[in-house]
Amino acid sequence: MVKTFKYSLTFLLVCILFFRNIAQQDFVHTQYMFNLFSINPAYAGSKNTMDINLSHRSQWIGLDGAPQTQFLSIHSPILQNKVGLGLQISNDAIGPRKVLGVNTAYAYHIDLNKGKLGFGLRAGAYNFTYDWSQLNYESGYDGVIGMKNPNTLAVNFDFGVYYKNRVNYAGLEIAHLNQAKIYTSDSLTSEAHLYPHLALFYGHAFEINDNMVLKSSILARAVQNNSYIDVNLSMLFNDFLWFGASYKSVGIVGAITKFNISKRFNAGYSLDYPISNTFLKRTSHELFLTYNISMYKELGVSPRYF
Repeated sequence: MVKTFKYSLTFLLVCILFFRNIAQQDFVHTQYMFNLFSINPAYAGSKNTMDINLSHRSQWIGLDGAPQTQFLSIHSPILQNKVGLGLQISNDAIGPRKVLGVNTAYAYHIDLNKGKLGFGLRAGAYNFTYDWSQLNYESGYDGVIGMKNPNTLAVNFDFGVYYKNRVNYAGLEIAHLNQAKIYTSDSLTSEAHLYPHLALFYGHAFEINDNMVLKSSILARAVQNNSYIDVNLSMLFNDFLWFGASYKSVGIVGAITKFNISKRFNAGYSLDYPISNTFLKRTSHELFLTYNISMYKELGVSPRYF
């Protein structure tokens, strides 16, 4: 346990130093550790089950135009767990901007050191819609009014690597490899793109006894000149209840719960609260439901933790 803690601490310090000088465009999940497919295409089909996940996130409750995100994902192994296929549908809204995303994923897995190593590709598109009538301009004009097209379709490609064994997992994702254009002004003097996002994560499950498992995870994200670290710690009781806490380096703390209602059905909830003076003092809430269907006989790598 001490050795694993040292590895986790080293990983965290490296992430802090490496990402110190690397703006977040993608929506995020507080409970990503319960659905790693949401942040890495290589996770597709890494378990012996078909997973169907539905989540909703409401950010900064009580603020007009605050972010609202819905996310549906389905992924499953095929060809005796060698290949994974997946589908993701997302709807993200903040103020006048709405983004509908549809992405498919393909992953290939190989056995490695009593675990599984996967390589994944994600391909799809995002439809950006802007309704500037929702805004009031104090000066009577703003450059965004001159958008060439308030509706933009951006083709997207992502790449990921994922490794897991019975008690560890780690992964890397590079999103928006093609840097698709999402904004162009009428004068063509300005434009915006989906910039590459880098995500690194690591997790470990400490098996305390037959009824208690402690799970830790670290996620580092970076894009352009911005980055943050997300640290989570949760405990599994009697293979039924996960309960834990999270901290984001941007000054947000959170509480996390997940209920293993049955072998196939799980539900979770998280609450985020900003503690930094630079953030609005408003809570954010996230709910998810997961249903899984057994595809193959369990081969020793427990899906209970990851």
